[in-house]
Amino acid sequence: MPKCPIALSLPAACDPTAPVMLAISGGRDSVALLHLLLDAGFKQLILCHLNHGLRGDESIGDAAFVRRLAKKHGLKCEIEAEDVAAVAEKKRLSTETAAREARHAFLLRMAEKYDVWVVLLAHHAEDQAETILANLCRGSGLAGLAGMHAVQRMDTGLHLVRPMLHARRSEIDAYLKSKRCKYREDSSNTSPKHRRNRVRHEALPLLNDIFSRDVVPQILRLGSLAEQDDDALQRQAMAFLTTEGRVLEDRSLVISPELLALHPAVSSRVIGTWLREAWELPGIDYEIIDAALGMLAPDGAAKINLPGDKHLRRKAKKLWVE
Repeated sequence: MPKCPIALSLPAACDPTAPVMLAISGGRDSVALLHLLLDAGFKQLILCHLNHGLRGDESIGDAAFVRRLAKKHGLKCEIEAEDVAAVAEKKRLSTETAAREARHAFLLRMAEKYDVWVVLLAHHAEDQAETILANLCRGSGLAGLAGMHAVQRMDTGLHLVRPMLHARRSEIDAYLKSKRCKYREDSSNTSPKHRRNRVRHEALPLLNDIFSRDVVPQILRLGSLAEQDDDALQRQAMAFLTTEGRVLEDRSLVISPELLALHPAVSSRVIGTWLREAWELPGIDYEIIDAALGMLAPDGAAKINLPGDKHLRRKAKKLWVE
């Protein structure tokens, strides 16, 4: 059998002898990750599959396939169904957003059930390149250009781990072929109705043609550099916020000469981090942070709106939320 070309990138928390969750769709990538983990000696995998109810009998077949995989390898298996389309309509969300929220809620329930807080995901290099390109076209900052993180800690306590983030799709295909692994084909992956599919099947091939090269490594390099720079700026912001006297006991932020002297790349992160962490506010985007920075000027607004019917106020050289 050919030597496996894929080296998994796993943090120390992923002990092969300990239980760990694997989010598995039954498709090519997650099935490849399952077999790679089995090859690496993982014996207590918990297969977690959510049927989104978007593809009728095909979705039901995916769930049945995952159940058979779990039985074949003697693994625990958790399968749930969610009417994602109905949720999206009710909450006025895109189907993609509703599906992502449903998956995270499902994985959180499984984490609480098994007291296992690490979940492995099968994203690979092309997924990362597509994410970075999409974020670029949305006007994202460095955090978005960094793409997905190999290890991501969610506010819920879940740790999302992506061991194949640097593996190419061709390597995954070669591995599956060498192992003669069966997997499920998702018909929606070719639908032009999904923006990500157009990035995958139209934008990336066009960029390869324009530049006469495989552009994925260059896009991944951009992501790596952006992650590095974003981390450095975020560390400066945290160092500022954790210095005594910057944030008071009532959680208000002092408008000090030191705050006003910060580079905008740092002060924007100070404001954003303070709002998200000190006040536990979601939905703090670029427009809100930009408006908050405007409040620091002598003639700046004394009040701006925040998500959740809250307001950011300025008075007596302090900012606070009410």
